[in-house]
Amino acid sequence: MEKNQRHTGTKQEIIQDIRSHICLISYIFVDVERNTFNIDTEKLEQAIVQTIEEGKLTPKVIIPVDLFGLPANYPEIEKLAQKYNLLVLEDGAQGFGGSIGGKRACSFGDAATTSFFPAKPLGGYGDGGAIFTDDDNLAELLNSLKVHGKGSNKYDNVRIGVNSRLDTIQAAILQVKLKAFANHEVTDVNRVAGHYNERLKDIVEIPFIPEGYISSFAQYTIKLKNKAERDNLQTKLKEESIPSMVYYVKPMHKQEAFSDLGYSENACPVTNELCDTVLSLPMHPYLSEEEINQVCKVVNEFMN
Repeated sequence: MEKNQRHTGTKQEIIQDIRSHICLISYIFVDVERNTFNIDTEKLEQAIVQTIEEGKLTPKVIIPVDLFGLPANYPEIEKLAQKYNLLVLEDGAQGFGGSIGGKRACSFGDAATTSFFPAKPLGGYGDGGAIFTDDDNLAELLNSLKVHGKGSNKYDNVRIGVNSRLDTIQAAILQVKLKAFANHEVTDVNRVAGHYNERLKDIVEIPFIPEGYISSFAQYTIKLKNKAERDNLQTKLKEESIPSMVYYVKPMHKQEAFSDLGYSENACPVTNELCDTVLSLPMHPYLSEEEINQVCKVVNEFMN
């Protein structure tokens, strides 16, 4: 818009005009597998083919999410990326510490991101995150973008960037916590999951971990029969001073921010079902067996 030119449209038209200039990326949501909570690779290929055939959008990148600590099905995702000439950006915010066949989360695809928010597998005492890539050119670009778009030095800005540097205090905390995370926390959180599994396997639907996969168990998430049962169990746990959480109450395709994409209420039916039936129980590597027993006792009493 030229200097001194006034926008004569309504407020909504002004907002839409701004959005059209800022948001040049569109999203195609793909449903998940019921057992792993992660992207369904068969539906992913269907979505890629459909998008190509419609011709309105050009697929560029697949963004799988490693939910609740379990890496997505990257062996199949990377095959599809190669088949359709797409990039892969791994969202490893919850998957960090997990692996597939010995290959660590955040090492898949062309690049990966993780979060150091306190609730994540490797959490600091505040906000933070990291990007992983083995592409030297991409790494150089990211190092520039995170510091205002710097060139040869921080006072030589060659592009528009942001201020996205991890502060020194968070880095110092994470450096210590990373040692504990690598040395025993991933092992310990799987031990906790094993205790939960043994006590709950005949009572509720417990997490499914495919063969060859290791989860970092960012959350230990069970499935109930329906929303009423889930909500009532959560109420019972709260009465016993046991925290629990619903991840996530409202799926992405129903978020107001994406309402202009035109997804119906019934899109992504598996996701819709899971949002009504999942419940995450207390989970961290330092849970004692006594604490686990107390949680399982309440769940058992409620279900029976």
